[in-house]
Amino acid sequence: MTERSASPSAPRRDYGISTTDLVASTIVGLAVLVGGVGLASLALAVCTTVLAGFGLTMVNVALPGLAFGFALLDAAPHGATRLRQAAALAVATVVGLGALGLSWGVSGVAMRQLAPADYVGLYGQRTEVTVADADCRHGTIWASGPRADFHCYGATWQAGGQLQRGRLTLLYQELEARAQSTTIDAYVLADDGYSVQRVGEVESWAYWAGRPLWLLLAGMPLLAAGVLARRRLVVRWIPAARR
Repeated sequence: MTERSASPSAPRRDYGISTTDLVASTIVGLAVLVGGVGLASLALAVCTTVLAGFGLTMVNVALPGLAFGFALLDAAPHGATRLRQAAALAVATVVGLGALGLSWGVSGVAMRQLAPADYVGLYGQRTEVTVADADCRHGTIWASGPRADFHCYGATWQAGGQLQRGRLTLLYQELEARAQSTTIDAYVLADDGYSVQRVGEVESWAYWAGRPLWLLLAGMPLLAAGVLARRRLVVRWIPAARR
Protein backbone atom coordinates (compact mmCIF):
# COMPACT_ATOMS: atom_id res chain seq x y z
CA MET A 1 0.00 0.00 0.00
CA THR A 2 1.61 3.20 -1.12
CA GLU A 3 1.38 6.42 0.75
CA ARG A 4 0.83 9.71 -1.02
CA SER A 5 3.38 12.25 -0.20
CA ALA A 6 1.77 15.31 1.26
CA SER A 7 2.89 18.33 -0.63
CA PRO A 8 2.39 21.80 0.77
CA SER A 9 -0.47 23.45 -1.02
CA ALA A 10 -0.48 27.13 -1.94
CA PRO A 11 -2.83 29.29 0.10
CA ARG A 12 -6.16 29.65 -1.60
CA ARG A 13 -7.64 33.08 -2.09
CA ASP A 14 -11.28 33.87 -1.68
CA TYR A 15 -12.60 35.74 -4.69
CA GLY A 16 -16.02 36.59 -3.31
CA ILE A 17 -17.81 39.87 -3.78
CA SER A 18 -16.16 42.64 -1.82
CA THR A 19 -17.95 45.47 -0.10
CA THR A 20 -16.44 47.99 -2.52
CA ASP A 21 -17.70 45.96 -5.48
CA LEU A 22 -21.18 45.88 -3.97
CA VAL A 23 -21.13 49.65 -3.47
CA ALA A 24 -19.74 50.20 -6.97
CA SER A 25 -22.42 48.00 -8.57
CA THR A 26 -25.16 49.86 -6.69
CA ILE A 27 -23.80 53.25 -7.81
CA VAL A 28 -23.52 52.08 -11.43
CA GLY A 29 -27.08 50.76 -11.38
CA LEU A 30 -28.47 54.01 -9.98
CA ALA A 31 -26.43 56.06 -12.43
CA VAL A 32 -27.73 54.01 -15.38
CA LEU A 33 -31.29 54.58 -14.16
CA VAL A 34 -30.79 58.32 -13.71
CA GLY A 35 -28.99 58.61 -17.04
CA GLY A 36 -31.77 56.72 -18.80
CA VAL A 37 -34.36 59.12 -17.39
CA GLY A 38 -32.18 62.04 -18.49
CA LEU A 39 -31.75 60.75 -22.04
CA ALA A 40 -35.49 60.10 -22.32
CA SER A 41 -36.20 63.64 -21.15
CA LEU A 42 -33.77 65.06 -23.69
CA ALA A 43 -35.49 63.06 -26.42
CA LEU A 44 -38.89 64.41 -25.33
CA ALA A 45 -37.45 67.94 -25.33
CA VAL A 46 -38.00 67.92 -29.09
CA CYS A 47 -41.71 68.25 -28.27
CA THR A 48 -41.41 70.48 -25.21
CA THR A 49 -38.32 72.38 -24.04
CA VAL A 50 -39.46 72.21 -20.40
CA LEU A 51 -37.80 68.80 -20.02
CA ALA A 52 -34.51 69.85 -21.62
CA GLY A 53 -32.97 71.31 -18.48
CA PHE A 54 -34.16 68.39 -16.35
CA GLY A 55 -32.78 65.86 -18.82
CA LEU A 56 -29.41 67.58 -19.09
CA THR A 57 -29.17 67.74 -15.30
CA MET A 58 -29.91 64.02 -14.96
CA VAL A 59 -27.27 63.15 -17.56
CA ASN A 60 -24.67 65.36 -15.88
CA VAL A 61 -25.41 63.69 -12.55
CA ALA A 62 -25.30 60.19 -14.02
CA LEU A 63 -22.00 60.47 -15.93
CA PRO A 64 -19.77 61.18 -12.90
CA GLY A 65 -21.60 58.45 -11.00
CA LEU A 66 -20.97 55.95 -13.78
CA ALA A 67 -17.31 56.89 -13.95
CA PHE A 68 -16.90 56.58 -10.19
CA GLY A 69 -18.73 53.25 -10.02
CA PHE A 70 -16.86 51.62 -12.91
CA ALA A 71 -13.53 52.88 -11.57
CA LEU A 72 -14.26 51.39 -8.14
CA LEU A 73 -15.54 48.09 -9.53
CA ASP A 74 -12.88 45.33 -9.22
CA ALA A 75 -10.34 47.86 -7.97
CA ALA A 76 -10.35 46.38 -4.44
CA PRO A 77 -11.17 42.64 -4.67
CA HIS A 78 -12.42 40.55 -1.77
CA GLY A 79 -9.72 40.15 0.82
CA ALA A 80 -7.84 43.31 -0.14
CA THR A 81 -6.08 45.22 2.59
CA ARG A 82 -7.43 48.43 4.04
CA LEU A 83 -4.67 50.32 2.28
CA ARG A 84 -5.72 48.81 -1.03
CA GLN A 85 -9.36 49.70 -0.39
CA ALA A 86 -8.42 53.28 0.48
CA ALA A 87 -6.31 53.54 -2.68
CA ALA A 88 -9.17 52.20 -4.81
CA LEU A 89 -11.60 54.69 -3.30
CA ALA A 90 -9.17 57.57 -3.86
CA VAL A 91 -8.58 56.59 -7.49
CA ALA A 92 -12.31 56.20 -8.14
CA THR A 93 -12.92 59.64 -6.62
CA VAL A 94 -10.34 61.19 -8.95
CA VAL A 95 -11.97 59.49 -11.94
CA GLY A 96 -15.42 60.66 -10.84
CA LEU A 97 -14.27 64.25 -10.33
CA GLY A 98 -12.56 64.21 -13.70
CA ALA A 99 -15.73 62.97 -15.39
CA LEU A 100 -17.75 65.61 -13.55
CA GLY A 101 -15.47 68.40 -14.74
CA LEU A 102 -15.48 67.05 -18.28
CA SER A 103 -19.27 66.62 -18.58
CA TRP A 104 -20.15 69.87 -16.81
CA GLY A 105 -17.50 71.81 -18.73
CA VAL A 106 -18.68 70.45 -22.09
CA SER A 107 -22.28 71.32 -21.15
CA GLY A 108 -21.23 74.87 -20.32
CA VAL A 109 -19.39 75.39 -23.61
CA ALA A 110 -22.16 73.75 -25.64
CA MET A 111 -25.04 75.65 -24.06
CA ARG A 112 -23.28 79.00 -24.38
CA GLN A 113 -23.02 78.32 -28.09
CA LEU A 114 -26.49 76.82 -28.57
CA ALA A 115 -28.47 79.16 -26.29
CA PRO A 116 -26.54 82.43 -25.88
CA ALA A 117 -29.70 84.48 -25.32
CA ASP A 118 -30.81 82.28 -22.40
CA TYR A 119 -27.28 82.42 -20.98
CA VAL A 120 -27.14 86.23 -21.06
CA GLY A 121 -30.74 86.45 -19.86
CA LEU A 122 -30.01 84.34 -16.77
CA TYR A 123 -26.54 85.53 -15.82
CA GLY A 124 -26.51 89.02 -17.32
CA GLN A 125 -27.53 92.41 -15.96
CA ARG A 126 -30.74 94.08 -17.02
CA THR A 127 -30.18 97.66 -18.18
CA GLU A 128 -31.05 100.25 -20.81
CA VAL A 129 -28.95 99.97 -23.97
CA THR A 130 -28.42 102.98 -26.22
CA VAL A 131 -28.75 102.13 -29.90
CA ALA A 132 -29.11 105.59 -31.45
CA ASP A 133 -25.67 105.53 -33.08
CA ALA A 134 -25.36 101.74 -33.42
CA ASP A 135 -24.88 99.97 -36.73
CA CYS A 136 -27.83 97.55 -36.96
CA ARG A 137 -27.61 94.74 -39.48
CA HIS A 138 -29.83 91.87 -40.48
CA GLY A 139 -28.97 88.61 -38.72
CA THR A 140 -30.57 85.20 -38.34
CA ILE A 141 -34.00 84.42 -39.79
CA TRP A 142 -35.70 81.84 -37.59
CA ALA A 143 -37.56 79.02 -39.29
CA SER A 144 -40.20 78.78 -36.55
CA GLY A 145 -42.50 81.77 -36.72
CA PRO A 146 -42.14 85.23 -38.27
CA ARG A 147 -39.07 86.24 -36.34
CA ALA A 148 -35.64 87.50 -37.29
CA ASP A 149 -32.64 88.73 -35.37
CA PHE A 150 -30.93 92.03 -35.91
CA HIS A 151 -27.48 92.81 -34.52
CA CYS A 152 -26.68 96.35 -33.46
CA TYR A 153 -22.91 96.85 -33.31
CA GLY A 154 -21.57 99.73 -31.27
CA ALA A 155 -24.46 99.79 -28.78
CA THR A 156 -23.58 101.27 -25.39
CA TRP A 157 -24.72 100.67 -21.82
CA GLN A 158 -23.71 101.26 -18.22
CA ALA A 159 -22.36 98.25 -16.30
CA GLY A 160 -20.54 98.42 -13.00
CA GLY A 161 -20.43 102.19 -13.17
CA GLN A 162 -18.56 102.14 -16.47
CA LEU A 163 -19.63 102.74 -20.06
CA GLN A 164 -19.53 99.49 -22.06
CA ARG A 165 -19.74 99.08 -25.80
CA GLY A 166 -20.73 95.91 -27.61
CA ARG A 167 -23.26 94.08 -29.73
CA LEU A 168 -26.98 94.06 -29.00
CA THR A 169 -29.22 91.40 -30.54
CA LEU A 170 -32.89 92.26 -30.86
CA LEU A 171 -35.98 91.28 -32.83
CA TYR A 172 -36.81 93.00 -36.07
CA GLN A 173 -40.11 94.22 -34.57
CA GLU A 174 -38.13 96.28 -32.07
CA LEU A 175 -36.46 98.30 -34.81
CA GLU A 176 -39.67 100.29 -35.23
CA ALA A 177 -39.69 101.09 -31.54
CA ARG A 178 -36.11 102.26 -31.88
CA ALA A 179 -37.35 105.09 -34.12
CA GLN A 180 -39.27 106.57 -31.18
CA SER A 181 -36.75 105.69 -28.48
CA THR A 182 -32.97 105.69 -28.40
CA THR A 183 -32.78 102.95 -25.77
CA ILE A 184 -33.74 99.26 -25.60
CA ASP A 185 -34.45 97.28 -22.43
CA ALA A 186 -31.94 94.43 -22.52
CA TYR A 187 -29.78 91.94 -20.64
CA VAL A 188 -26.03 92.46 -21.00
CA LEU A 189 -23.02 90.34 -20.11
CA ALA A 190 -19.45 91.38 -20.94
CA ASP A 191 -19.66 92.88 -24.46
CA ASP A 192 -22.80 91.02 -25.52
CA GLY A 193 -26.43 91.99 -25.03
CA TYR A 194 -29.90 90.64 -25.86
CA SER A 195 -33.12 92.60 -25.68
CA VAL A 196 -35.67 91.49 -23.11
CA GLN A 197 -38.09 90.60 -25.88
CA ARG A 198 -35.43 88.55 -27.67
CA VAL A 199 -34.61 86.60 -24.51
CA GLY A 200 -38.24 86.00 -23.63
CA GLU A 201 -38.67 83.27 -21.01
CA VAL A 202 -35.31 81.86 -20.00
CA GLU A 203 -35.24 78.10 -20.62
CA SER A 204 -34.28 75.70 -17.85
CA TRP A 205 -31.10 74.56 -19.59
CA ALA A 206 -29.57 78.04 -19.22
CA TYR A 207 -28.19 77.04 -15.80
CA TRP A 208 -25.66 74.77 -17.48
CA ALA A 209 -24.46 77.57 -19.76
CA GLY A 210 -22.95 79.16 -16.69
CA ARG A 211 -20.57 76.29 -15.98
CA PRO A 212 -17.07 77.75 -16.40
CA LEU A 213 -14.50 76.59 -18.93
CA TRP A 214 -11.97 75.72 -16.23
CA LEU A 215 -14.10 72.71 -15.30
CA LEU A 216 -13.41 71.24 -18.73
CA LEU A 217 -9.73 72.17 -18.65
CA ALA A 218 -9.29 70.64 -15.18
CA GLY A 219 -11.52 67.63 -15.82
CA MET A 220 -9.62 66.24 -18.81
CA PRO A 221 -6.20 65.78 -17.16
CA LEU A 222 -7.83 64.71 -13.89
CA LEU A 223 -9.82 62.00 -15.66
CA ALA A 224 -6.75 60.82 -17.59
CA ALA A 225 -4.67 60.68 -14.41
CA GLY A 226 -7.38 58.73 -12.59
CA VAL A 227 -7.76 56.19 -15.39
CA LEU A 228 -3.99 55.62 -15.54
CA ALA A 229 -3.76 55.29 -11.76
CA ARG A 230 -6.59 52.75 -11.72
CA ARG A 231 -4.95 50.71 -14.47
CA ARG A 232 -1.71 50.63 -12.52
CA LEU A 233 -3.58 49.62 -9.36
CA VAL A 234 -5.38 46.75 -11.08
CA VAL A 235 -2.29 45.53 -12.93
CA ARG A 236 -0.34 45.36 -9.66
CA TRP A 237 -3.12 43.21 -8.15
CA ILE A 238 -3.13 40.61 -10.97
CA PRO A 239 0.36 39.19 -10.35
CA ALA A 240 -0.33 39.07 -6.62
CA ALA A 241 -3.60 37.22 -7.21
CA ARG A 242 -1.87 34.57 -9.33
CA ARG A 243 0.70 33.70 -6.70
